Amino acid sequence: MGEFDHLLELPGMPQERAWLEERLETLSVHEGYVLAADSMRHPPETAAEVINSIQNLSGCEIHPAGSYEELGRFSLGQASKLPEEVLPYVDFDHIGQQFENGHPGLFIGSCYVEYPKEPPEPAYRGEGTPLPEDSDWSVKLRLASPAVPEGVWLRLPDYDGQTPEKSTEVTLALEALRVKSLEDCTLLEARCILPEAGDLMEQYDSVMELVRDGDNLGFILDEQGQGEPHWREKFAAALEYEGCHTLKFALDISQNLSCYEWVPRDGLKEFAAKNLRSYGVSEKLIQSGNINLRDYAEDLLETSGYMEASGETGYLIRNSREFVREYTAPEQGGMTMQ
Repeated sequence: MGEFDHLLELPGMPQERAWLEERLETLSVHEGYVLAADSMRHPPETAAEVINSIQNLSGCEIHPAGSYEELGRFSLGQASKLPEEVLPYVDFDHIGQQFENGHPGLFIGSCYVEYPKEPPEPAYRGEGTPLPEDSDWSVKLRLASPAVPEGVWLRLPDYDGQTPEKSTEVTLALEALRVKSLEDCTLLEARCILPEAGDLMEQYDSVMELVRDGDNLGFILDEQGQGEPHWREKFAAALEYEGCHTLKFALDISQNLSCYEWVPRDGLKEFAAKNLRSYGVSEKLIQSGNINLRDYAEDLLETSGYMEASGETGYLIRNSREFVREYTAPEQGGMTMQ
């Protein structure tokens, strides 16, 4: 956090400074570049302004260019392929300046941070409004190297479309650590947004494997079953039902949610009504209000073996569909769990 310690001295409420201290503690190298560029563009004057800046870090793009010449090569490489013999005659420096004119930003270290085209809406309005949640991540890792024994943070997933080992997040972390590969790093600390994922430090011998699984979890959480209603609640209930305590098992469960029947709390009355219809009870009586549908549903679910999820979000039970293991499949033998 060192280079941003001064931000903790800005005027603000105690809870704002506490939020900043916790968030800055795990700020990744990638995020640090963007926050530095944004702070230079608009120096924050209050803790609330820093909170908004951090919440909008994803609005900036980072390009691998530490000079106008490199920026010109990058921008031209995005649009066209030039014959090798032409390259000595190309004014890449000027092309980089032209790119900057159309995509304002700032050089930070070996990168060019491109600012958002439109100012982002504030995520936090200050006193009287709740502090934002830091929830758009899956796994945070503190990685170290012989050159940087105190380590740097890596935040997953990275949405730049690259494979995990080539993503901007990983590339910048490796550059800061002065190593070439994730396997050259030592894992000092690991956090997962899912408590049910257990102690990641005990589960992985390979940093690369952990980064890949963390990236996959991030995309799964972001997609939320392609917008399926109550997906997150059902996933949490399935983790609880199975007694999940590893990241790999959590990934398998996420891919097998069709193996569970889920009744959300706001669907209790309809669950009871559906059961009554199967017995031929008239719709008029069902809808009359003379039957306590909610209590009837709760009793029916309990006697049918459903588990009530923590937080009373709903009820869940396993069905007979095949549970396909991809992440926790044994090296030998079958790939399924009945």
